[in-house]
Amino acid sequence: MAKAFVSVYIAAVLALVAAAIGIWRLRCEGFGCMGIGAAWFAWVVSFFVVLGVGLFVRSKAASAASLAQAARVTWWFQLAAGALAVVVWLSKSAA
Repeated sequence: MAKAFVSVYIAAVLALVAAAIGIWRLRCEGFGCMGIGAAWFAWVVSFFVVLGVGLFVRSKAASAASLAQAARVTWWFQLAAGALAVVVWLSKSAA
């Protein structure tokens, strides 16, 4: 069961990355800028939900070494991706 949780968590993090790339590539056309902001807001909410799931998965996968390693690496990758998103957002809003 822990293997399924780790697999779902890894897929969710990859989906977050794909969604961030997709939102990043959207272009603002008139009223569409508000839609991009709403998409980023939904991404942030999803990010924190998946981060919470990652904490749960890390605690459940601690019994198997390979699963724990995969969950730990994915969790740190998610944190790094979130930190990168914050840095990009801050640099764009400062400009």
